[in-house]
Amino acid sequence: MAVWGSEQDAKTYQQRVELAGDRVNGVNVKLLHVPNNGDYGTKIQSMISEGNPPDIIQVAESVHSYSSKNQLLPLNNFIETEKLDLVGRFGERAAHSYDREGKTWALPDRNGPMVLYYNKDLFDKDGVPYPTADWKWPDFLAAAQKLTVKDGDKTMRYGFAAGDWWPWWMAFMLQNGGRILDDAGKPVINSPENAKAMQFYADLVHKHHVAPSKKDYEALKISSPDQLFAQGNAAMIMTGFWNIAALKETPQVRWGISPLFKNTKQATISFQSGLAITKSSRRPELAFKVLDFLTSAEGQKPIATTGQDAPANREVQDSEEFLRPAWAIGDVSMDAFKQSAEFAFAPPMTPEWGSMQKAFGTIIGEICDGVVTPKDGLAAAQRSLENLGK
Repeated sequence: MAVWGSEQDAKTYQQRVELAGDRVNGVNVKLLHVPNNGDYGTKIQSMISEGNPPDIIQVAESVHSYSSKNQLLPLNNFIETEKLDLVGRFGERAAHSYDREGKTWALPDRNGPMVLYYNKDLFDKDGVPYPTADWKWPDFLAAAQKLTVKDGDKTMRYGFAAGDWWPWWMAFMLQNGGRILDDAGKPVINSPENAKAMQFYADLVHKHHVAPSKKDYEALKISSPDQLFAQGNAAMIMTGFWNIAALKETPQVRWGISPLFKNTKQATISFQSGLAITKSSRRPELAFKVLDFLTSAEGQKPIATTGQDAPANREVQDSEEFLRPAWAIGDVSMDAFKQSAEFAFAPPMTPEWGSMQKAFGTIIGEICDGVVTPKDGLAAAQRSLENLGK
């Protein structure tokens, strides 16, 4: 079984595959850990071309770069034979997140939606009520304005911090009813809904001055909102489960988490990964039994107890081990991740997702930097995406 990630990821996966070895008759799972996600796809493709692929591979947005090349085994027959209830196990939205052309190519394994982290001390000091899932854009903006502190022209503390990474701005598009692709897979990034979302997002930096620009990050010698938040210099950030590990090392920040705010609809981005079986696996039946176990409540429990991520299994999402884990700090509840899973969207899982990011990345960055208007920038992004198919 091949996976990517940190040493913490490797330890958790090792614990889980050892459990699988105990629970699944006749199986011994050897873990192949690739530390650098950027090297992972190259490593897997090399193993496939050499005729010695892993039986099981971790997949995410790139799942259909494999399935479109006939490199994965469809799981439908195994699911039917084992009478596996995907909706019952993973929930309606996540159950078929790896489907394509009527076939299921992977089972959900980790499912960590992006949530709103907030600094409780700063909210308390400025008399701002804590965020809730009922917040709308005006509520969020009003709080960010009140929490921003200036000394003359210099901003001492930002109410919010983000940037031009796709999950941040795409969440705002989804919250305003926008999309990147329609149901037929055609680009629809240039829409009134998306233009309004990007205008609101860019205005946080350039009009309301409640969030740092790229130049502000450079001047502060900081590369991410997570760092700014850990210093106590940003009251709110949108980020994933991984930020908890860093905040455990900064006990001076008393923080909480909430589902993201909304505009016309509730929406967030889900950072998820699944487990798939390679087409040329010599032990597909046994591999599926391992997948079945690893996505069961018992197989997913270590994800929660080690603080690795948010598990995909709904039973574990509801468990005390995840909602109020032994490793948590203070009174932070993980329930925001479970609530957010109900309205979390995965990025478009098309074989072209990597190329799509390159096509719109620079243009969207220019919108975020205030260099181009959302109208002009999204029109250019639309043309770039349409040119991918030519």
